[in-house]
Formats: sequence, C-alpha cells, structure tokens
Amino acid sequence: MTQPSWTRAAVPLLHRPVTQHAWEDIVFAHWRHDPASLQRLVPRGTRPDVVDGSAWVGLSAYVFRETRVPPFPSAGRLGTMTEVTIEVLTVDDQGRRGVTYRTVDTANVPAIVAAHALLGVPYTFAHARSRRRGDAVAHRSVRHPTRALHPVRWARSLRQERPTGAAKPKHAASVRVTAGEVVDTPLAAELTTRAGIHARYLAQTLFWQRQHPVLTTRAATLDRLEGDLPDAVGMPGLFDRAPDSLLVVDGTTVRYGWGGVVR
Repeated sequence: MTQPSWTRAAVPLLHRPVTQHAWEDIVFAHWRHDPASLQRLVPRGTRPDVVDGSAWVGLSAYVFRETRVPPFPSAGRLGTMTEVTIEVLTVDDQGRRGVTYRTVDTANVPAIVAAHALLGVPYTFAHARSRRRGDAVAHRSVRHPTRALHPVRWARSLRQERPTGAAKPKHAASVRVTAGEVVDTPLAAELTTRAGIHARYLAQTLFWQRQHPVLTTRAATLDRLEGDLPDAVGMPGLFDRAPDSLLVVDGTTVRYGWGGVVR
C-alpha cells in the first residue's frame, strides 16, 4: 500500500543518519510542467513524478541551522547557511518519491565540497541570504560565475569598469512571500513531503533518504519573484509566471540517511 504523502518522510531511516539540520523559514514555490519536457533533466532510473495530473518544478529556499554530522556535535555557525534550490520532483522504479536538485546555491564552502564529494548533490557557490519580519519571508541568491572560474580576472575587470559601474551579477534568484493560514491538502503534502533525494554520482544514480516530522504548511502570497537562476540550470523562463503552488513552512528538523543505488 502506498504510504500517505503527509507521513511519508516520518518513516524511520534505513541506515544511520549522515546529517541532521534544523530548517527554518522554508518557502516552496512549484510550477506545473509537461513530464516529457523534464525527462532530460533527471537522473537515469528516475522520471518526473506526476502529481495531480502534472509534473512539477520547484524553487525551495530556507535557512539551515544546527547542522550535525553524527556522532559529532552541532557545527554552530559553520553549519548555518541559506540555501536556494531549483528542483524537479522525481520518482524511481521502486516508487520512492523524491526530488532531483538542478542546483543548490549557498555561500557555505564546506557544504559545497562535502555535497559534491560525498552525496552527488550539485551545490554551487553563491552569495545567499535570508530575512524574516513577521509573516514576510525573503530569500536571495546571487552567483558571480566569472569570479568563481577566474577570481583574479574578475577582480581586475571590476577595477577597470569602476568609472562606468561594476560588472552586473549573473544567475540570481530572489523570492519574497507573506505567509498566511495553515493549508492541509493532499497536494500541499505531495509537493513538500518527499522521501529523499535522487542524485547523480559519477555513473550512478543514488537515493538519499530524508526524514522529518509531518510538516505544517501555510498558504502564502507572492510579493516578489525574479532572477535568471532557472536559465543556468536548463529551465529558462520559469519565473515568467506565478507559481501554481506557493507554501511556507516555519520550521522542521531534517535528517538524511543512505537509501541505496537506484541504477
């Protein structure tokens, strides 16, 4: 029998957790898409998950705190970061419903190194930050691709361009929402409660199990959504229309564990 979506992520981990985090001020924005248009963007052994008649692409943004790598204690400030992601909801042949990240943008360099080396998750360096005032939640990420590839050349170009202004940042994403009333629907649960991550690692597709308590989701109104980050990950024009689903979760605790090889 299929696990109900709102309890799916509460299933005990199959193996010891590899990381644990507190997630705060989580924004979930999702858009409907044709499944065939997304197949090329997901790893082998998975396919876009069809929910309520559509495949879905998402932007999720949140603050990480109290990061732990058991059995070690919390990393404190080193484990605190903002992450802004673009993802596709996926399912594999075993019926595990997860997400495939096209990018996870963050300023935390140790997390970027560890995610690439150990997990196969495409973390990317960006200047990412968050702000919350009451029910208003905002996240922003800005990449400087030239700086990442050629830091000396980038610095020299800034000095040369000062009379006319600094070089414009590239590949940014900015979202600001106002959270409202609690919403408890099957669709909200399906879009936010995923059993794990499908990730490419070398020639394989891996599954990392995700566990957290049942989420309390709140409806949200969109105040701002802009940027060209989707263009950088093969989804041009994603922000040209309003999301088909917009939700906020105030906070939860997330644990990840090894789930197995998909293919």
